[in-house]
Amino acid sequence: MTERFRRRLDKAVAEVPRLGEHAAVAAEAFDRLSDVGHEIPVQRVHGDYHLGQVMRTMTDWVVLDFEGEPGQPLAERRALDSPLRDVAGMLRSFEYAARHLLAGHPNADGLESRAREWSERNRAAFLAGYSEGGGRIRGDDAVLLRALELSKAVYEVVYEARNRPSWLPIPLAAFR
Repeated sequence: MTERFRRRLDKAVAEVPRLGEHAAVAAEAFDRLSDVGHEIPVQRVHGDYHLGQVMRTMTDWVVLDFEGEPGQPLAERRALDSPLRDVAGMLRSFEYAARHLLAGHPNADGLESRAREWSERNRAAFLAGYSEGGGRIRGDDAVLLRALELSKAVYEVVYEARNRPSWLPIPLAAFR
C-alpha cells in the first residue's frame, strides 16, 4: 500500500509541480503505515464514495454508483481494499463541500474558520455514525485513515489541475 501511494504521489508531483512543496507531508503519512499494528481487513468497497454518491430519502440514505473512480483501471476498481478507503473519501468530500464556495470568493480568508468548523463537525458526526453502525475504527486506524485521505487528496490534485484549476487549493489544503 505504501509503495502504491508513493508511486501515485511521484506521478502526481511530476504532473502538478505545485504538489511538490507538500509531498513530504504525504510521504511521511504513507511511511507511517508501517506503524499500524494489526492486519488491515479488506473487502469490496465503493471506491469513489463522496457526498455526490449518496441521496437522502424521506426515511433513509441511498448509496449510488458503485463503479469506483472512473479514471482507474477496472482491476483496481474491483480489488479488495480497506473499508476505511470509503470513509476517507467521504471525509475528503466534507472538506470539498466546505471549501468549494471559497474558491475565488473575495472574503475567502474571513470565511476559512467557518468552513473548517463545518467540515470538522461533519467529519466527527460521520465517524460517530460509522462506528455506531458497526464500522470498526481502532486506535492506530487514524494512521491508516490519514494515509488514505492524503492518497485521495493526491488523486484530487491531479484531477483539479486537469479539469478545474481554480479548485486546486481545495485538495492542496489537505496537506496542511
